[in-house]
Amino acid sequence: MKHPLLRPSWLIRHAFALLIFITMIGLGIWQLDRLGQRRAANAARQAVLDQSPVALSGDPDAGLALVGRRVRASGTYLNAQSVILRGQKSDSGVDGVHLLTPLQLSGGDVAVIVDRGWLPAGQAAPEARGAFAIDREVTVEGVALIGQSRPDALLASMDLAMPGETRIDAWLRVDIGKMQAQIDAPLLPVYIEQLPSAAGPRLPLPADPRKLDEGPHLSYALQWFAFSVILAVVYAGLMRQELRRIGRAG
Repeated sequence: MKHPLLRPSWLIRHAFALLIFITMIGLGIWQLDRLGQRRAANAARQAVLDQSPVALSGDPDAGLALVGRRVRASGTYLNAQSVILRGQKSDSGVDGVHLLTPLQLSGGDVAVIVDRGWLPAGQAAPEARGAFAIDREVTVEGVALIGQSRPDALLASMDLAMPGETRIDAWLRVDIGKMQAQIDAPLLPVYIEQLPSAAGPRLPLPADPRKLDEGPHLSYALQWFAFSVILAVVYAGLMRQELRRIGRAG
């Protein structure tokens, strides 16, 4: 006589429960894999920050070769052509913007966009940003990053000028190709994410690149593994309950 838990109806339940169990275990392993990738990326980022900065020249090809590297650039800010990057948070989680200013490199006409750091939303307007203009020559240190163009997707948001504006002042991404249309100096295809200076916290406030977190991947993995254990316990209880019911009926 066939075991009651091997009847067709129970075999279907077993297969379904096993599928869910394997899926949850797989999701947990996937999250652990993502955690490993995040840790590797953090280690690579830390290694970059520990390097000595490389001088950034006006050569576009040389600039592209330095993507992801720590760089140093000297020049004069084109303050009147500053823009903001919308939807940015400070290290403490306060909503605001990032101030982006072209830096015309010394000894030439080429400029590079510098992400100078976070400003509170109340100081995002052009008239308020004038307080952060620097008219003297400066030397900036930061990480060279590649520009970000709009994704090739129908629903991807676009950077557009507001009604009444002749130029785009608030951007969703550092789209260097599109920014070039409203900036007088030729731009390098990379931009600089400025590092905090030794002068201490002041606005604009660059993000602290050494505050690296591992994200929620470990907690997500533990949750999926916990769910799989709960499923196994509950399903075992259901099978035991079914065997007791059959025993009482017999």
